[in-house]
Amino acid sequence: METSLVIGDLHLRTFASPSVVASFLELLRCEPDAHLVLSGDSLDVAAEPCSPAEAIARILGRFPEVGAALASRAARGVRTTFVAGNHDAAVATPDGLEALRGAIGVTGADRACIDATPWFLRLAGGLVHVEHGHVFDPDGAPTHPLAPTPRDDVGISILKGFIVPVGAHELVHVNAETPLRLLTRVLVKYGPRTPQIIAHYIGTAMGTVRRAGKNFPIAEDRELARSRLAEFGAREGLDPETLEALHAAHATPTMASSTEAFLRLYLDRVFATIALCAGTGLATAGMVGLATPVGVPAIVCGVPLATAGALALAASIVAKSNRYQGRADRALHAGADAIADITGARTVVLGHVHVASEGPRYRNTASFAFTPGDLGRPYLRVFGDGEVTRAFA
Repeated sequence: METSLVIGDLHLRTFASPSVVASFLELLRCEPDAHLVLSGDSLDVAAEPCSPAEAIARILGRFPEVGAALASRAARGVRTTFVAGNHDAAVATPDGLEALRGAIGVTGADRACIDATPWFLRLAGGLVHVEHGHVFDPDGAPTHPLAPTPRDDVGISILKGFIVPVGAHELVHVNAETPLRLLTRVLVKYGPRTPQIIAHYIGTAMGTVRRAGKNFPIAEDRELARSRLAEFGAREGLDPETLEALHAAHATPTMASSTEAFLRLYLDRVFATIALCAGTGLATAGMVGLATPVGVPAIVCGVPLATAGALALAASIVAKSNRYQGRADRALHAGADAIADITGARTVVLGHVHVASEGPRYRNTASFAFTPGDLGRPYLRVFGDGEVTRAFA
């Protein structure tokens, strides 16, 4: 019976840690015949400042030993399956898969051993269900996993428009922190450039909000996706009705609502803080007799503006300091139970949140790249009889 290695959130990119790559290659050497399942965000395509196909080629070109190892396995008939995540949804598009096979260097019959799925993969005769899990996280949920064109979720939009241009990649893994803690991190890293960095963030965030709501094509994408249900279901052994039920369990994307996107990006607190600071500055200037350009005493404008900003900020924080802490992890737990109920899977394997969560029917891979600890880099081993065990490289 075939054994599969499920590796989550490898996040291989052109500036990936050499130790991550070394651990990955060592695991492949130790498990030469196991089916390799890279369960989402394996190539950090969204973090590269170029087209998805170019990003795939750049990443694997930076680490040719990875492509060589996968090609060598394919030549022996050993399969590698990429499960699309929100950072690498492009790997499961026709162009992305072609770029992937080309960058790995497989030809002829070996190409079939390098494959990708846009949604999920069933192992051990359907006893184990593997997908990335972002579909249950509102901030990472796509319009539909089978939509022909991957859309940027709220996090990917910020990654491409803000994180990558300013080089703030460390913020990706702490995005659930409160705005104050994130601001502290920015102050420590950028010092005098902090106002410029914040202005860049606001511009990117507002651009994200403008692309949300009615400009986020959920209805169109879902209609196109329905035409692909039968083909995908035949591949994974599920009927279209079951796939419809699975999709109904997914989260509504944050990008479906301009208001939700605005709040998720904490723009309410950003603008409240700006009002507080600007109002305080005007009030201070008014105390020494300065006026605004239109002749109104600065203190007359400053005090109400500062008060409004302070009240709005206080109300937001009192309601809940960190509005989104733990939301994605809880959503994946519930999503795993829903998948198990709908499909009859004994174990559901997800990733996405970089946390080694577990439940009666749920295993999270954690992140191979970003999980600290002395045990090593985590992955899951899936046996042909459906047994799932956690291991470390």
